[in-house]
Amino acid sequence: MNPKSELRNDISRRVLERYPREVVHMREQFNREQFGLVFGAGIGRDLGFPVWKQLLKRIAHHPDVTGQEIFKKNENNSTLLAQQLFQRYKRTIQLDANNSADTTRMLEMKIRAGWRQIVRDCLYQDVPASIEEILKKDRYLLALAPIMSKTPLTVTYNFDDVLERLLKKIQPPEIPSKGSRTFWSGNVQLHPKNGGVIYHPNGYLPSRVSERPSDHLVFSEDSFADQLIDSMAGHYASLATHFSQTTCLLIGLSLDDPTLKHLLRASANSFPGHFHYYINFVGDPTEQVAECDQAQSEANFEVFNLITLNLTADEINALARLISASDNDFSGFAEEHVKHQSFRFYVVGSVGAGKSTTVSHFRSMLTQDEWTEERAPGMEKPANTLTPEETAAIDAWVASQVAKKNLKLLQTSDHGIHIVDRAPLDAFAFTPQDGWSEKAERLLAAVSPGTYKKRELAAGHVIFLKGDPEIMAQRAISLNKPQSSETLGNQQSELLHIYNHPSIKAGVTIVDTTGKTVTEVVQEVADIVFRKPYEEANLQQRLEEIEKKGHGA
Repeated sequence: MNPKSELRNDISRRVLERYPREVVHMREQFNREQFGLVFGAGIGRDLGFPVWKQLLKRIAHHPDVTGQEIFKKNENNSTLLAQQLFQRYKRTIQLDANNSADTTRMLEMKIRAGWRQIVRDCLYQDVPASIEEILKKDRYLLALAPIMSKTPLTVTYNFDDVLERLLKKIQPPEIPSKGSRTFWSGNVQLHPKNGGVIYHPNGYLPSRVSERPSDHLVFSEDSFADQLIDSMAGHYASLATHFSQTTCLLIGLSLDDPTLKHLLRASANSFPGHFHYYINFVGDPTEQVAECDQAQSEANFEVFNLITLNLTADEINALARLISASDNDFSGFAEEHVKHQSFRFYVVGSVGAGKSTTVSHFRSMLTQDEWTEERAPGMEKPANTLTPEETAAIDAWVASQVAKKNLKLLQTSDHGIHIVDRAPLDAFAFTPQDGWSEKAERLLAAVSPGTYKKRELAAGHVIFLKGDPEIMAQRAISLNKPQSSETLGNQQSELLHIYNHPSIKAGVTIVDTTGKTVTEVVQEVADIVFRKPYEEANLQQRLEEIEKKGHGA
């Protein structure tokens, strides 16, 4: 057995140690059936497929085209070159058909069929005929096949049928099925439940002439332009929906495709907290990532919401196995090499700071809302206007909510990225200073009510949204929580006293939201979630400090 096909090896360890957050997030999305692969021409290089310019050169030298001079003059403008080569072929066929009885429509179909055959000949020229021979050249596609077979949709910008043949190859022999379904129209339903769906936005040209190709190939300058116009007009709505609802891993792509860039940018604008992963292929593993690659990674993150992974072919293979490994196999391996398999982020701040709005943009992760149940009566009022009876009832309800949220987090947060609206210690900002010790005692009792095993607050990184009290007061009114700017300013000060404390400060990041749009705040939070070093705030320790020393802690 090839050692690279096993999960436990140095390559897998290296990938996991470099990208622990990324791996656990993709695993979680894969398990939730909200993960997908997007392929470009780079995946075919090992298999014998030509790169785009090489394909055009082959077409130019094809005996039915003879466009060598055209290639020499326009080789640096590939989309225009493709159009000129097609026009050259088209004129040749039209001249030969002058004395033919073919109708204009029949001649058009003959030209289209002949052109497809030329492209097929040039595309598959150096590719082995059998999938078994192709797989001898493969370095990571076979490892990705189990993901393709279980995810709702795989997108490939290539014409070829290698993915379809690969899924057929891994299909159990007792199941009489092709193992995949192929689409190329942008307006079809793309989300069947059984997975194994391959979508070719640029068209489909199978190796076997007996199989049906797509009606058109997005090959020349006018077809690329039409595709971009169509995407802007909504004709690729299914693909746009896929990018907005699914976490994708992009492999073998150079981001030169204008339609892909448009779809990614549109998704980033509409869903600023939704990110995808992009593999920057590294040919030589001994070389450091160039400074220009680092700059490109920054640009990918900010413009397209892409998180860049610098990986070799063997590391792509390892990443695929890390994503699709069983929970038991992965956890056993991961706990030996990385500190965290779970990354928890608490988003905190005063009423009107924008916590819930910010959290709502990260639905591709495991999120917890502010409360697990309908709010208790009176919570819409300022704390200083409540009667003692209302305060006692709300305090008891809040303690029970803290316990339920914490228990749910402990039970479900052994892996993945978690975004939590509010942290348990927020409750003190609504409590008079002389009541902090008593409230801490109540929270501790609620969080760990048993005697056999002490249950503690789940640690996590705190993202503190700090805002302008006047703006927060305006938002509070719109949320039916009318409070003065002075009250909210005091709330914010108390929260800063809790979280900006030396004992947990390393696990807290303060985001100043003043003057920033929702998108700008979400992007800053995303940078913390995905790229900043992960440090946990020990909330249990801070709670126990407050129990002992009250507000003076």
